[in-house]
Amino acid sequence: MPVAVLITLHVIKSGYCAARAPCGVIRPMAFHDDLTTLDQIGAETLAEFERRAGVSVRALLDAIRRDRVRFPPSESCRLAHSLTCNDPTIEATGALQLHEETRAYKMLIVLAEYRDGPDAAKFSMRHAYTTAGVHRTTLLHWRKVHRLFDSLMEAIQEEMVDTMRAEVYRRAVVGHDEPLVHQGVKTGDTVKKYSDSLLQFTLMGYDAKFRAKDVNMNVSGSLETNVNIEGLRDRLAQRLEQKSKEEG
Repeated sequence: MPVAVLITLHVIKSGYCAARAPCGVIRPMAFHDDLTTLDQIGAETLAEFERRAGVSVRALLDAIRRDRVRFPPSESCRLAHSLTCNDPTIEATGALQLHEETRAYKMLIVLAEYRDGPDAAKFSMRHAYTTAGVHRTTLLHWRKVHRLFDSLMEAIQEEMVDTMRAEVYRRAVVGHDEPLVHQGVKTGDTVKKYSDSLLQFTLMGYDAKFRAKDVNMNVSGSLETNVNIEGLRDRLAQRLEQKSKEEG
């Protein structure tokens, strides 16, 4: 087989089309070009994605079937293979089975990669839908028409905010050990460093009194000299602990 044909087949199997965008970036395949059924996906692969996503592919598929009711009545709405079938009780066959099971599988990948992607792309929606091989517009459409999928995406976004809060707290209150360097050489000693600006803005978000008068920024962006940083740090710790108890 010619080398060009082998390369093309490899590109197609890897989830991308051979056509290139004007900028030279290979575009993801269209959803309809990559259809599959769940029995073609290995059980171990599905189980791993389900673990990372926090939801089963069957739950997603059941929700997709329930959402058939959004389609209006038509001549084909009672056909098991019709893409406009609006009866959740009908067992899908043919094209409808391919589309629904592929959608459930790709939703599972999106959720897994969004929630538990690599460190450099954790909580990256672009990484999630690119890895799943779908376009951003497809993802937005799914969130619009499938309530369960949208609620799961929102839950992951809340998890992302919780992660950010924890990191802000660490930098502002707990601090981090920064190596001491003398003449370009690490001495082996460390000094505790805090982010006072993160402390200020975080506490302002938790306590309206600090937005009103207790904390101010001057034109240069530095803290006013009359601000008690240690006091703010203690107040932030108390507010975060109280909010954590309320949310728990």
